Amino acid sequence: MSVQEELALQKLSLKMFDCYRPARASADMVAWSRDGRETAASKRYNPAFSKADLFRLGYIAQYSGHSTGSALDLSLVNLRDDNPATFDPQKTYGDCTANVNLRAPDGSIDMGTGYDCSDVKSHTSAKSITSSQREWRQKLVQVMARRGFVNYSKEWWHFSLPGVGRQAYDFPIQKRN
Repeated sequence: MSVQEELALQKLSLKMFDCYRPARASADMVAWSRDGRETAASKRYNPAFSKADLFRLGYIAQYSGHSTGSALDLSLVNLRDDNPATFDPQKTYGDCTANVNLRAPDGSIDMGTGYDCSDVKSHTSAKSITSSQREWRQKLVQVMARRGFVNYSKEWWHFSLPGVGRQAYDFPIQKRN
């Protein structure tokens, strides 16, 4: 049984945020982290740290498993909920550590922070989240672990599959017509 099939029995689903990422995109992320410019948009995803520190703190890597096909970022969606998760580009949202009602909507279960949040609150075993959020994180980790995936402890959403994806790829993703 796949992860998705197991979750479907519980009226849950996976929501994929990031999977394959060309090596050039990872290189761009490293360059972005080192360019010295802080913006309101970047502070929304790293509210407590300077983006120059994200590489040193392990939130951005020089070499990404996403470029090898061995890493993915995902969350859970409750299929019982009616959550259209409409993002309004005109609206100002709270940072990624804010209450779920203040963060940018993404339609997933509240895991205590938004996806791609560079903050200690995003660590899988963070103590600063509610018991419900901790249970959801553990459900995600456990269902993925049963299929061999390993969670990155600083990002509740990041999983890798050991033993696959040794070579980094750099082919671009083409828009479908």
